[in-house]
Amino acid sequence: MSEHEHPTFNANKIMITLMVLTAIEVAWGSLVPYDWKFALWGGLLAFAMWKGILIFMYFMHMKFEGWICKALIAPTPILIAVVFFALLPDIALNDRLIHEVGDQLDPVDGTIVEIGYGSRAVNPAAHK
Repeated sequence: MSEHEHPTFNANKIMITLMVLTAIEVAWGSLVPYDWKFALWGGLLAFAMWKGILIFMYFMHMKFEGWICKALIAPTPILIAVVFFALLPDIALNDRLIHEVGDQLDPVDGTIVEIGYGSRAVNPAAHK
């Protein structure tokens, strides 16, 4: 045996744990009434996070990495949150738009038109 042994884990044990968590997750989604949305989605997200952490820590071998690798990965959730909250107004306030999503400003006469129908629209018949 060598002096420095590599850390090991039982992949079968982790896989069985993931399968059991998936079965519990499916049962949770089937048995919890849809009216209890907070409990339903909270439970589903908790199971998904638990499974994701197991996959991240063991199958991506992060449990055995040094602090430098972990420090480089640590800002990722913060960046995801920044992108999510930056895009949230565009997604959540979509019903308050003044014009439809497919509309644009016609530069010739200054009116709002659907894309492809303005005064500078490409005429497919002219390119034949």
